[in-house]
Amino acid sequence: TLYERYPGIFDAGGLLNIGSCVSNSHISGAAIKIASIFAKRPLRANYEEIADYIYNRVGAVGVAWGAMSQKAASIAAGFWRLGVPVIVGPHGSKYRRMLLGRKEREEDWYVYDARTGRRVYVGPVPEHLFYAAETLEEAMVMVAKLCMRPNDTSKGRAIKLTHYIDLHKRYYGTLPEDLPLYVRRESDIPFTMRSEILKVLKAAGWEEGKIETPDPTLLERLIRRRA
Repeated sequence: TLYERYPGIFDAGGLLNIGSCVSNSHISGAAIKIASIFAKRPLRANYEEIADYIYNRVGAVGVAWGAMSQKAASIAAGFWRLGVPVIVGPHGSKYRRMLLGRKEREEDWYVYDARTGRRVYVGPVPEHLFYAAETLEEAMVMVAKLCMRPNDTSKGRAIKLTHYIDLHKRYYGTLPEDLPLYVRRESDIPFTMRSEILKVLKAAGWEEGKIETPDPTLLERLIRRRA
C-alpha cells in the first residue's frame, strides 16, 4: 500500500492519513507551528502575522479534490486565508469564488523587505490562492508551481523549479512559458537543465537580479529598519 511505501513523517516524501475531513485542522496547525517554532512568532491574537509568514515563506499547497460541499468550501477557505494556496477539482465552479493572480501585472507582486523597508518585486509567488483545475495532470503541475515563495533560497528554488519543469514537460511536452518569472538569478537554475533554460531566458529578455530575494512581508509594521 501507499502507507507501506512512504513513511508517515512531516518531511519530504512523507505520507500520513490524519483521519476524516474534520481532522484537517491538524494540517493547518502544522503550518502555524512552523511560524511559532522557527520564527518565534507569538500565536495568541496574532493571526495576521502568522498568515503573512506562511504566505511568504512556507511552501505548502492544499488540494481538495472531489465533489463540492459546504464542508469542503469551509476547509478550503480556512487554508487560503492562512496563506496556503488551495487547488480544487473540476467541480471548482460550484464554489462560486476563485482567488486568481495575474502574473503579467508586475505591480501586484511587490512585498516589503523587512530588513530595509523597500518595496521589492518578487514575481508571482504564489500566483493563485484558490484555483480550479480541470484535470489531475493540470493540478499536479499547478501544485509544483504554487510551492514557490519569495523567501526561497537558491537551492530551494532550484529544487522547486526542477519539479515544476519535469511535470510540465511530462504532461504538456514543453518548458513552462512563464519560467523567466520564477528564475531570480543563475544559481536558481537546476544544474541538469542549465544550458536549456539559459537559452529560453535569453530569448525572453530575462535580467538577473530584477526579481529580488528579500526578507518578505506584506505588513508595514514588521519592517525592522526604514530605507
